[in-house]
Amino acid sequence: MQYSAGFTKEKWSEHEMYIVIDLMKQNKKKNEILDEVTEKNLFQLRSPVSIKNRFNMVYRRAAVLGDELQQHFLSAVDYDRRALTLYSFLQVYRVPLEFYWERIVYKYELQESLYANDFHYFFEEKANRDEKVSNWRPETIKRLIRSLNLFFKEAKMIEKVDQTKYSINPIHMTQSLKTYAEKNEPLLYSFTVLEEVNKS
Repeated sequence: MQYSAGFTKEKWSEHEMYIVIDLMKQNKKKNEILDEVTEKNLFQLRSPVSIKNRFNMVYRRAAVLGDELQQHFLSAVDYDRRALTLYSFLQVYRVPLEFYWERIVYKYELQESLYANDFHYFFEEKANRDEKVSNWRPETIKRLIRSLNLFFKEAKMIEKVDQTKYSINPIHMTQSLKTYAEKNEPLLYSFTVLEEVNKS
């Protein structure tokens, strides 16, 4: 998976994911789902271009969940749906996934807080090791940090304590999702314990 700054335009989109997954489960093809979303303005956006852009991001994240997790998403309680929304984001984008392992899990295992500077240091390290990241503009990095912040806060994995400090918390899941994840989805299961698991 290549490094991509494409997630700067990502929104949490939990509601939109529900809409798309529900239509996927009706055996509708991607273009049929887009047509229905556009015609009925199911995303409540102003222009067809905005709808298509949001749809492509949401569809990609919905698709990575696979049949079992999609089904669970539709019937899930709020906190399971939050966990699955974050999971879809980390499955699609390399930067957030690496931030999760290298900052959130690492800091939690050390029983340390997360700080605003950790986001900046993370991108500095990536820029030192990857030419593509080193060419990202400072404004792009700021937007990426905002997106990371949004997703981990919405999932309730991090919580702002003061201007520069965040507490880190495992995500609560129902026992049924946790059991399934432990057997089949190591990354998802790791959200409940915030420690290294078998990532294969």
